[in-house]
Amino acid sequence: MADKGAEPTIRDVMVLLTAVSSRLQCLETKMSVMDSIEKRMENFENDMKRLWVVHEDRAKKVEERVLRLEDKVDGVDIHAAELVERVQVLVKERDTLREDVSYLQSQSMRSNLIFTSVPEAAGSDIETPEVTEAKLRQHLVSAFKLTQEVATSLRFERVHRSPGSPTPGKIRNIIAKFSFFKDREMVRKMWKELDGTEYRVFEQFPPEVVMRRRQLVPKMKEARRLGKRAYLAYDTLYIDGNPVRA
Repeated sequence: MADKGAEPTIRDVMVLLTAVSSRLQCLETKMSVMDSIEKRMENFENDMKRLWVVHEDRAKKVEERVLRLEDKVDGVDIHAAELVERVQVLVKERDTLREDVSYLQSQSMRSNLIFTSVPEAAGSDIETPEVTEAKLRQHLVSAFKLTQEVATSLRFERVHRSPGSPTPGKIRNIIAKFSFFKDREMVRKMWKELDGTEYRVFEQFPPEVVMRRRQLVPKMKEARRLGKRAYLAYDTLYIDGNPVRA
């Protein structure tokens, strides 16, 4: 380049123009890159807009589904509450039916007494109902201290051993259904004659009632130990006249 203060030559001008052209080319290159970046940004913005629209659409659908599910859940809750209420009603009806069945069974057993430890036929011999009844009458004379005349006068609808086959070393109970309830009560009230013996006599009840009575026996014994008047009637314990149920 020419010295300072001298007029620039064409060569100097060409050098400057070349430098300017080179810089312009660099700027153009950068501008094209900027244009490319701007286009990419525009595409990115468009993609983001499309994604946002899709997101909003999906969010709206999800919200609608949630609302429908909430409505269904509310309906299910109402239905479940109705079912629970219905089940409670059915449970009460079942319990009532059980009570009714137990009561009817108890009524059918009202004239029955169970006698324990009365010897039965040994070995493989099958004891007929007639033999069982004869053994029971003799048992009422020997254990209950009834006269032979009274024992003979008693009338039974049925006398039989407990269900099942005879088992060596075990004696099946005798179940007697009296024809007259007053005869049954007369025999039952003589249970104290069996004190000190291996024999016992019981009223017959359905299994559910037997279970309740067993649960009440400890309370009855404790009440009697305390000097209170306590007795069992059906499935209820009475202590000094007040009912207690299992």
